[in-house]
Amino acid sequence: MMNDNVERTMLVFDSAYTYEMMIERKVDILATGRELSGYFSHIWSVHPVASLFKAKNLLQRYGKPDLYMLSKRQSLIEGKIGRYYHLRFFAVLNFLISQLSLFFYLIKLFGKNKISIVRAEDPYYNGILAFIFAKLFRLPLMIGVWGNPANIRQQTKKPLMPRLFRWIWVEEIIECFILRKADLVLVQNEDNRSFVLQKGVPFHKTWIFRISNVLHESHWTPPIDRSDGTKDLLEFNINANNKILCISRLEKLKHIDHIILVVKYLKDKGRNVVALLVGDGSYQKDLQLLTNQLGLSNQIIFCGNRDQEWISRVVPKVNLVLSPLTGRALGEAALGGVPVVAYDVDWHSEIVKTDVTGILVPYLDYRKMGDAVELLLSNPELSDKLGKNMRNFALKLLNPDDANQTQIEAYERFLKSNQK
Repeated sequence: MMNDNVERTMLVFDSAYTYEMMIERKVDILATGRELSGYFSHIWSVHPVASLFKAKNLLQRYGKPDLYMLSKRQSLIEGKIGRYYHLRFFAVLNFLISQLSLFFYLIKLFGKNKISIVRAEDPYYNGILAFIFAKLFRLPLMIGVWGNPANIRQQTKKPLMPRLFRWIWVEEIIECFILRKADLVLVQNEDNRSFVLQKGVPFHKTWIFRISNVLHESHWTPPIDRSDGTKDLLEFNINANNKILCISRLEKLKHIDHIILVVKYLKDKGRNVVALLVGDGSYQKDLQLLTNQLGLSNQIIFCGNRDQEWISRVVPKVNLVLSPLTGRALGEAALGGVPVVAYDVDWHSEIVKTDVTGILVPYLDYRKMGDAVELLLSNPELSDKLGKNMRNFALKLLNPDDANQTQIEAYERFLKSNQK
C-alpha cells in the first residue's frame, strides 16, 4: 500500500511529443498517465529540443526554455534548438548555448524542488541528460526502452538517432553504457526486455510497463457506444465496403510501404480494398510516389495525423487493421473491436493470436499478410468473431488499473532499494 503522505516527484526526459502535438492530437495522457492516479505529487517532463519541429525562420525556434502545465501535477519544460535567432546560421554553437541554458534552468529547478527520481524515455540523448543529472544530484536513474533498437537498426542499417550518432557502433556504445548505469530499465514487453538483457542489464533491473494507462479514454468506450465515424470517412470520400486501416508514423522503419504492396497484391488477385494510413512522417512522399507508381491513388488514403477521438470513431468502421510494426496504436486498434493482421515482430504476438484475435504472419512477408486480409474479408462471420475476441482479450491484457498497480509496485521497490 502506498503512503499518500509521502511526497514523490520525478524528472522525465522525453522527446516524443511537444506540448503543441500533445494538445492537438489529444495524447497528453502519455505524460499525465505517469502520475499513476496521484502516486506522484509532481512530475516535470523535459523535451530538450522541442522547437526542432518548427520552421527555421520562426522566432519560436529560438530562446529560453518554455514551461507549460499539463495538469496540476504535471509540468512540461521545452528546450529550444537554438538560443539566439541571430546565431541561427551557426547551428552547432547555437544548439550548445541553448542546451547549456536548459542545463542551468534545470539546475535551478533542482534547487527549488526535491526530486525523487530521474527518468529518461530512451538511452540516447535523453538518457545522457538523465544520467548527468542523476549523478550530479545522486538520484536513482530509470531508463525506458520502448522498442527493439537492434531489429530496427538491422532493417534500416542506420543509427536510431543519425543526427546525434553518425555510426551505429557509436550509438551502441552509448546505449550499452546508459543501460548498464541505470538502476532500473523500463520496457514495454518481453521482446524489448530480451534486447535489454542482451545489452548486459540484469533481469532484476528490468520491469515491464505496459501502455495500458496511456491510452486515451475514448478507446475504452465499447465500439457500439462510440460516436459514428461514417462522417469522418466521408471527409475522404470513402464509402467502399472493404476498408483496412493502419495507424503509424510514416517512417521507413515502420514498413508502411508493405500496406501499399498488400493493396496491390490483392488488386492483382481481383479484390479491391481501400487502405487508410493515419499518421505522418519523413517517408510520406516516398509512400505517395509508390502509390502513384502502382496506380493505387484511389485506394490508398493518406489521412494525416488525427486525434484520438477521431481514431476511436473510425476503427470500428473498418473491416480490419494492419500492423507491420506498431506499439500504442496496436492497443488502440485492439480496443476498437476489429481483427488485426500483424507481422510476428516486437510485442505483436502478445495480443494478436492467430484464429483467436486476428492473424499473425511471418515478418516482412506482405503476401502472407495479403492472404490473411483476403481470408478475413471473405469470412465476415470469422472476422466479427475475431474482432470481439480481440477487444475482450485487450481489456484483460491492457487493464489500466493493473498497469497502474504494477508500476506503483515497481516504484515502491525501486525507491526502497535506493534508500538503503
